Amino acid sequence: MLDKKSHIQVVGEEDSVPVSEKRRGRIGWTWYVVGSLLLAGLLGTAAPATVHKKLHQWGLEALSPFVWVTETARTAIENFRLGLKTLEETQAEVKVLRQQNAELAMQVSYLKNLAQENARLREMLGFKSSTHYRLLACRVASRDPASWWNTVLIDRGWADDENLTSDLPVVTPRGVVGKTGVVSRNVTEVILLVNENCKIAAITEASQEQGLLVGSGFGGEERPRARLTYVRRNAQVGIGERVFTTGLGGVFPSGLLLGVVAEVPPVDAGKTMGLYREVIVDPIVDLTQLDELFVVVSTK
Repeated sequence: MLDKKSHIQVVGEEDSVPVSEKRRGRIGWTWYVVGSLLLAGLLGTAAPATVHKKLHQWGLEALSPFVWVTETARTAIENFRLGLKTLEETQAEVKVLRQQNAELAMQVSYLKNLAQENARLREMLGFKSSTHYRLLACRVASRDPASWWNTVLIDRGWADDENLTSDLPVVTPRGVVGKTGVVSRNVTEVILLVNENCKIAAITEASQEQGLLVGSGFGGEERPRARLTYVRRNAQVGIGERVFTTGLGGVFPSGLLLGVVAEVPPVDAGKTMGLYREVIVDPIVDLTQLDELFVVVSTK
């Protein structure tokens, strides 16, 4: 029994001894390291210059990996922050540049429209000063899609000029657009050249063949045209000839440009009984782009 107790006590003592020894060992190692560092410092201070330089070199070599890792990490973090800042700044600059680009595009479009309008007005002023007709300037007020190729409305009426009546020529500096229709106080209907109700006495420039220019309306073609009817059967009309007003009929004065010969079809006995032929004429004025017009009120 005593052996067992003594054995138990011995075992307990053996378990408790290593703990205190470990603590004392750690404290001893700490003092050993501190003492070593102090001793190294004292030796480095008291040592000759060559030894001190060697110790400094060893210290730098020992610390250089840690310095390299620290500097590399710091540089990477700084570059990452700069990269984020640069990306945000770039996105902001792109947004500003897109807005400026849109604004500049609008300004360019506006200036282009002003330049085109200025060119048209200069052309009209030159035409008005050089012609021997008294002209009433006007603008297209509206255009009905249902009668796009037939009529337009201009912003002038009998209140603007008492001489503004029906059947007066409507022109641009490039040629004839049509003639006036119904005239009201502030607006006037313009019957376009390709309208079937627009009939004008005309003559070709080179062959001097006369006929009646009649609108063909919109027959599903790319652009409506007019027909020069009652042309002589054996007339030699060439494609590309210009067609002018003759002045006959008392509505249109002579010498106004109407269009250009586009086709000279063969004689069709079914339409003209073989006595006449027809010539297809393209209007000289682009009737899809009508802005400023003139009404020929009278001669000067």
